[in-house]
Amino acid sequence: MVKVLVSNATIMTFSMKEKMLINEGFVFSDDGRVVVVGSGEPPEELKYPELLLTGKERLVMPGFSSAFTNLSLYLLRYREGLRDLSSDIEYLKKITRVDMYFLAAMAFAELISRGVTTALVVDVYLDEVARAAHDLSFNAVLAPPFNCGLEEFAPEAELRLLLSRWHEKVEGIKAGIAVCDEASEKVVSLAKEHNLRIFQVGGPVSDYEGAEVVFVNPSKGSGKNVIRWGPQLSEWKPEEGLGVGVRPSYDMRDVVREVSYKTSRHPIDVLYSAIVRNPVLIGFKDVGPLERNLKTNLLMLNASEPPGWPLPKNLGGVAKAVVEGNLRVETVILDDEILVDGGETMTIGNDLINKAKKRLASLVHE
Repeated sequence: MVKVLVSNATIMTFSMKEKMLINEGFVFSDDGRVVVVGSGEPPEELKYPELLLTGKERLVMPGFSSAFTNLSLYLLRYREGLRDLSSDIEYLKKITRVDMYFLAAMAFAELISRGVTTALVVDVYLDEVARAAHDLSFNAVLAPPFNCGLEEFAPEAELRLLLSRWHEKVEGIKAGIAVCDEASEKVVSLAKEHNLRIFQVGGPVSDYEGAEVVFVNPSKGSGKNVIRWGPQLSEWKPEEGLGVGVRPSYDMRDVVREVSYKTSRHPIDVLYSAIVRNPVLIGFKDVGPLERNLKTNLLMLNASEPPGWPLPKNLGGVAKAVVEGNLRVETVILDDEILVDGGETMTIGNDLINKAKKRLASLVHE
């Protein structure tokens, strides 16, 4: 396993146990876990890792998380109007399982290139999405949609595939259950049987005895178990989660910027949601801040030249730079995998991209 040291960096940890902002510091990780986050020079015993990254004129922070994401609609992200699975069924019927693998790979490639390392995906053909997530070293919770008008895609059978092949069997891949408006007794029973989280899309925030439920764009209610995306971003409150859903850019910084503008909340509060609250809400409790013993989840942004230069020294200024400055993503590390290096996504090659473009060409032109 790789020992990684980032030195001489500006670090925004988003940890309650570490200093929030370190102007000149280091991060050391080993075996995919953060070992030390500190100020100044690293101790002598840490100075000889397998991978040494200079953080000079760089901002190091945790990777982002999207708490609600659609991948099958990735090709439609530039079209006008709100897109969702239930309103694009005719398009979904044209997608094959092979198509879905390539759609997921392309969408994950963009998410990774934007510094997003974890996501909840509510979609069809999630067995193929799991394969793409695994191939690109992306952490995903995959929730087939029940009672959402997509029964022809056999969500229960898809869930069985996820449980038999992926859930708790492959690192970084988990299963969940999505429902529309209200969870039936059958869905609640299924969730309890397999200890799965339910993600209710629409409908009011309510109590389901004995089941762990998170509410996505609820028709009524708010709270720590709520996720907002798209049309409800203006209703976001601190401690709630945020998702990309379907939008022209699969960049959580764009989501954070929109929420900050629409709600007049401080960027730090919204960033905290996108980095710390989101992974917890979707089921990754060991991913989030840069903190000892948590999984390495590291995003390095380049501030050596415009648009990042000069990087502020105070917390509010650094947060504003992240949200509004369009700093370039230079490095992304998740666990002990280097996902982005020098601005290039390492887990997807040109060969896969070209295969995806060729495979999806007919869907693009329809």
